[in-house]
Amino acid sequence: MVKMVSLSNKAYFELKDVKNKDESFSEIILRLLKNSTKGIKRFAGILKDDKIKLDRMEERISEDRKNNKGRFQ
Repeated sequence: MVKMVSLSNKAYFELKDVKNKDESFSEIILRLLKNSTKGIKRFAGILKDDKIKLDRMEERISEDRKNNKGRFQ
């Protein structure tokens, strides 16, 4: 089923700029939506192989919580 969709000129040219030669506008929209709809889940496990960064991040979070205790209550 085909549906008509209106786009602003700006949106059209933005899509056109990221569209591959062999890709339809429907395909580019689906590709972009697929990449963006994962939201925060795309970060799950991102530091699993970098224990040093993960430990540093946890330390900073802990320090920030101590420094801001009661501030957001």
